[in-house]
Amino acid sequence: MQDEGELARLVSQPLTPDERRVLLASEFGRGLSPKDLAVMMTAGYARLADWKRGSIVTLAGSSQSEFLVVLTGRLDVARTRPDGSRQIVDVVGAGGACGAVTAFGSSPRWPADVHAVSDVRALAVRAAALVAGGGADETRLRLLHNCTRILAERARHMSGRVELLTRRGLRERLAYYLLRNAGPDGVVVLGLTRQELADVLVVSRASMTRELGRMADEGLIGVSGRSFVIYEPDALRAASG
Repeated sequence: MQDEGELARLVSQPLTPDERRVLLASEFGRGLSPKDLAVMMTAGYARLADWKRGSIVTLAGSSQSEFLVVLTGRLDVARTRPDGSRQIVDVVGAGGACGAVTAFGSSPRWPADVHAVSDVRALAVRAAALVAGGGADETRLRLLHNCTRILAERARHMSGRVELLTRRGLRERLAYYLLRNAGPDGVVVLGLTRQELADVLVVSRASMTRELGRMADEGLIGVSGRSFVIYEPDALRAASG
């Protein structure tokens, strides 16, 4: 039987220090020890997977056996419109989870296309292996507990998405989105292009750009590239509905 030192050595090889830091800071990795990380890999609960920029990770309707925890890079979750264009429904960066909700279903299938926007390394977590594992394996129980955290976070995220889309006005959506994504200092740093942001808000890019300009002219926000600063949070809260 492998001791803790040997298990820690095994897991330290595939994960870089930055990847390890991202994983331990994520909902899935919260509270895990070096031994837990090693058992997770050696017991077959998870594996590392890589995709090049522009790769199709999976397509909507494909059979699903894993969910992904992004360690580096970014994934876009998108639906294909009838005209062949894509509508981004979610953006998953380092530390985020993709596909966790559907992975635990009885006959799981990916609900949307997943694309690698940049080079991506992710932890592919085998949901069925976690659920089917026998005994009181402490690592497995901790991983399952963290999966409940992910599911709760995804429920919160989807609730926010519904809240966003129930706002009919463009300014309402922009105000709600900016407030929801702002840091404690009122700064919103987006990893999205303007077109991608428009897709997330389900509005046209031209209309969104004009409205952002009007909000800046009114002194509500500051705009600098992909960053925004909220100057008047109370006014934005009122505008968000």
